[in-house]
Amino acid sequence: MPSWNDEESSDEDMNMVSMDPQLFETPDSVVEPTFCGSYTESEPTCMMHHQRPKKMVAFEGALTGRRFLGCPMQQDVGVNCGVVEWVDGPWPEILQRCLTRIWDMYHEQNLGRVNDKQAHEKEVAKLQKEIDFLSNNYSQLVEDVSKLFDYQDGKMSHDMGYTSQAINELNEKKKQLEDQAKIELSMEKMKLAKEQRCILKSQADIIQNMRKAMKEVEGERDLLRQEKKKLEYLIADLLKAGHASKDKLERIKAIMNE
Repeated sequence: MPSWNDEESSDEDMNMVSMDPQLFETPDSVVEPTFCGSYTESEPTCMMHHQRPKKMVAFEGALTGRRFLGCPMQQDVGVNCGVVEWVDGPWPEILQRCLTRIWDMYHEQNLGRVNDKQAHEKEVAKLQKEIDFLSNNYSQLVEDVSKLFDYQDGKMSHDMGYTSQAINELNEKKKQLEDQAKIELSMEKMKLAKEQRCILKSQADIIQNMRKAMKEVEGERDLLRQEKKKLEYLIADLLKAGHASKDKLERIKAIMNE
């Protein structure tokens, strides 16, 4: 079994982890240079394949930032048997709620972007449908004009110039409609590209905020450990000097160990 910084987690927390089946499913993860690659020790191994697990960092909901050992099997290759062992214990409840809220805000914002994109796509499809309709009408009109021209050929030769002018005007009108449609399609594509850049920026901001929150929690945890050690040393000195009731100090020490 590996030796980690959080080996002081209580048995109660470990029992809660073992009772929650969702914590054994492999969560989304993020590449973290300080904790990646294959685990080099012989134990533990994944349940189904008995292979050395991979070192991963969770990037999903309240689990974000927790290190774990996961099954090395890719899901597109075979069955992934999930989390082998959590390296970090559960985050404090306040941090879990904050992480959950941040992810909810991201999903809400992303959903709004998706809805806007779908609305733009519908508008583009509508414009394309109108273009097809005008193109069909134009083709039918040209065909009718051609038939009329063939019918009157030889009888109304002086009208040939007029018919040719009408066809030219129709061609010009078609060209104008096509140019207008292309401009509108180009503008819609520019709007979609801008929305995608906003989504990427939102993802980068969320990752930066979560890393900042994790560093603050780790700093507070290290400070609490230092205070605990100072208090342990003080209790030990008092016991040796006989300045306090041994039973009371033992109870205080037991409370600290909890």
